[in-house]
Amino acid sequence: MIAYFLLLSSVFATEVVCTLPWLGDLTQRIAPDAEVTVLARAIEDPHYLSPTPALMAKVGRADLYVEVGLGLELWSERLLDGAGNPKIRVGQSGYVRATKGISPLQVPEQLTRAQGDLHPGGNPHVWLDPLNSIVAAKNISAGLSRVDPDNAADYAKRSAAFEAEVHRRVFGEDLVDFMGGELLDRLARSGKLMQFLESKGLTERLGGWLKAGSPLRGKSVVFYHQSWIYFVDRFGLEVTGYVEDRPGIAPSAAHRQELEAAMKSAGTGVIGVTSYYDDRLAGVLADKTGARVETLPGDVGGTAAATDYFALIDTLIAQVGRP
Repeated sequence: MIAYFLLLSSVFATEVVCTLPWLGDLTQRIAPDAEVTVLARAIEDPHYLSPTPALMAKVGRADLYVEVGLGLELWSERLLDGAGNPKIRVGQSGYVRATKGISPLQVPEQLTRAQGDLHPGGNPHVWLDPLNSIVAAKNISAGLSRVDPDNAADYAKRSAAFEAEVHRRVFGEDLVDFMGGELLDRLARSGKLMQFLESKGLTERLGGWLKAGSPLRGKSVVFYHQSWIYFVDRFGLEVTGYVEDRPGIAPSAAHRQELEAAMKSAGTGVIGVTSYYDDRLAGVLADKTGARVETLPGDVGGTAAATDYFALIDTLIAQVGRP
């Protein structure tokens, strides 16, 4: 009887489809017994996945569908249309927009083709600020609880554990034990954390990613594409410019010359290129300026080192912060 029950449990495991790898990683942490399918690969641009019949079939069987939203998955609506699964449509219990409750950055005031490929709702790459992963995990936990209410308490418990772990990794265990993760989280999101710590003589107690990322504060960098604002905002980088002229638009000769001059003036030493972009133009710019090109994982699995969400942030801090 026990063996039969275990067999049934495995057969009827909650099926979750996540659009991106970092969402799959968070989902598996909160629901370790769920059957989690990730649609996009981290080594490919997530904006342009092709909704094949095979992917539609996977989505058609899902109990829960988790996406970033904010216009990142340009293919999501076609995929959902083709899947024919009404319970995971937007607004239904089986749908989760992971960015719900996150204040987006770089929301355009107006949209024209002259500005390049902009997202009307703001920059969707929210997961590159680790504090935003806490909000996403809560949204995923809520979605799992809707479709599997019998295990809601376990999902909430694991989401809370994930939040506590992120706080320890962002601020360091010593400071979290002294001040509490929630207060530190509020101060960090308001941009007042460092000022507060300095005023209270607590700077030396800061640890975690913010300590490890201290060489990033004020450091001049160039990125290939405008997908890094949340990482920049959290760790205090100074973006000198972008290799692209505008999002999705190749640089003109004039743009390359202006960027080269700006990099030399700012002493820019790093050009960050997400692993699924061609780095040839960045290489030319590096040769002319003495900067180095860093191939960065944009998501879990984007490079060999980014094996999970925590390793993703570790890797980015180490690569961009290297002298």
